[in-house]
Amino acid sequence: MKSSIRISEIIEPIAGFLRRFHMLLFFLLVSGGLFAAIMVLISIINVSSNSNVKSDNAIKGSFDEATIRRIEQDTTNVAKPGARPSPFVE
Repeated sequence: MKSSIRISEIIEPIAGFLRRFHMLLFFLLVSGGLFAAIMVLISIINVSSNSNVKSDNAIKGSFDEATIRRIEQDTTNVAKPGARPSPFVE
């Protein structure tokens, strides 16, 4: 009767399994990691998009009509927004 347990008897089948299926195990490990990362990112996106909907309030304000009229009536040669000459035209 054998009463002693050898470590090599336990490690050999495990090493043989890892040697045979190391590529499959690597692929499954990487795929599982990518799946977990994608699920975490999706949950972060959902949380941030839900909080945006709640805080989306219209800005209540009015334009300064007097300033707009002065800008429209201005006759100086200062460049106005949208009225600047293009540097690419000869």
